[in-house]
Amino acid sequence: MSLEVRAQEALKNMFIDIDSVNIDNIKLDGITVRSGNKLIKLEVVHETPIEIEDEIREEYRLKLRGKLQEIKTRLTDKINDVVQMTSRIRREAESKESELKEKLRRIKSMPEITWSQAKQGVSIVQGETRDEICYLINGIYYPKFVNDKPIDPIYAKKLITPIIFFFRTVNNRITEFSTRKPQNLEYFPHYHQQRPDCWGDFKYERQFNNVDDLLKIKYSAEAVLENVNTHSIASQNPRGLPRKATLIRHIITVPTAIKKAEKVKMTSDQIRSVTDGIRVSQNDVWTV
Repeated sequence: MSLEVRAQEALKNMFIDIDSVNIDNIKLDGITVRSGNKLIKLEVVHETPIEIEDEIREEYRLKLRGKLQEIKTRLTDKINDVVQMTSRIRREAESKESELKEKLRRIKSMPEITWSQAKQGVSIVQGETRDEICYLINGIYYPKFVNDKPIDPIYAKKLITPIIFFFRTVNNRITEFSTRKPQNLEYFPHYHQQRPDCWGDFKYERQFNNVDDLLKIKYSAEAVLENVNTHSIASQNPRGLPRKATLIRHIITVPTAIKKAEKVKMTSDQIRSVTDGIRVSQNDVWTV
């Protein structure tokens, strides 16, 4: 039974009690008179109707009826106020409860990142749905070959660019894997970028168990991006990188590549330290 119905039932019962009040039921049983230390009690032995008494009773009856009606009106107003206030509080509580349930429905515990994983540039954000989680892992774009032929190491060093490897996952399954710009997470423009990336023959496990599995995919993808395959190229002039023709002009023979590589030999840690200071101009088309 709703609060409004219960309130109306309570009012109905109170009004029955109020309406049962009748001035005709109010009579004197007698008169008591005190005289000194003596108490004299007079009892009614006979009643004789008096016209003036009926007039007085009728006047009081009308006044009493008005007062009782006033009491009923006040009771109704008070009860209605209480019902409305209670209903409002209940609606607000139900609304808050609904919001809380929705938040709890959307909340999902995020995977933990170890210190070692954080040092490798791993970060996590909640996706657009409750079960979607996005992993962002720092990486580098460092093309060293064109069609498996070495690029001049001195020239290749200029191509080093920091990027983000982006994993979109649902319930430990990869639904998207792409390279992004660190500044705004837009797709990173390179020779095989098709929004998302074209990975060619590179295959990776869609199902993963932990963040370390994603790190393995990321390092494998970095190695794949070291070679520019001009036979399946997506963009011959990606923004911020040299044109395809310019890149081809910097291909060198293997013996020459070995000699030049010895001059610019870098460890992986050195490469990463260089990326902190290198930013390729967005307007640089690398024409030379």
